[in-house]
Amino acid sequence: MSMYWDQLTTKNFLEEIVGRVDTAILPIGSIEAHGQHCPLGTDNMAPAYFAAQLEKIYRDRILILPPVAYGYTPDLSVWPGSLSISASVLQQYVQEIGQGVVKWGINNLILLNGHGGNIGALQAAMDAIVQEPVRVVMINWWLDYSTQILTITRGQGHAGEDETSVMLKVAPEWVHMEHASFNPFRPRYRIKGPGISDKRLRNATTGDGRSATKEKGEKIVELIVKELAVLLERLWSDDLFERTDNG
Repeated sequence: MSMYWDQLTTKNFLEEIVGRVDTAILPIGSIEAHGQHCPLGTDNMAPAYFAAQLEKIYRDRILILPPVAYGYTPDLSVWPGSLSISASVLQQYVQEIGQGVVKWGINNLILLNGHGGNIGALQAAMDAIVQEPVRVVMINWWLDYSTQILTITRGQGHAGEDETSVMLKVAPEWVHMEHASFNPFRPRYRIKGPGISDKRLRNATTGDGRSATKEKGEKIVELIVKELAVLLERLWSDDLFERTDNG
């Protein structure tokens, strides 16, 4: 039986899911420029791919929700094809999805996020969702597992070495490495203003996409899926904290 929420019939859901499956994954991304070489849907494709691998491993224990495909990306909205929704709309949308799944027995919800601009809105959504009896975890794969990723790549960035490598594994037919570029500018501060994005997001890129390879992408995907599996096991065993002292 499929464990994708939208592929189930209501009869399947009642008889096979309610009371048996308590964990769901919501992939979240955006439609935005990723350099000149990666597809606009990069931030959707990566989380969806990770979720699909987990569904194969935990077929009887997790549900995969239809993805939230649009995100908050004003900085990249000037690039052709990019689509940005407001942070408040994203927050409300994810919040209501989260509140909705609770009534069908979901008490562990993973927000599997692929886009940095979404983080603030998702944190606010989490605060609202947990007014219900549910635990919510947000995973920003490139950020939360950065230390591990940097054992595979020399650098990271938007459409940079790590993200481009993942796309060479996930959707190589839509990556055009001949157009990959390097952005030599790295901001010293979190700053926005006139002319800032011309350097911070030169060619809609941070980092160096030219260094990406499929082999690196395969290693990153394996790493992320392994880490997400650890997260699931910890949720189910209620092993969510580690001690930081010697007591």
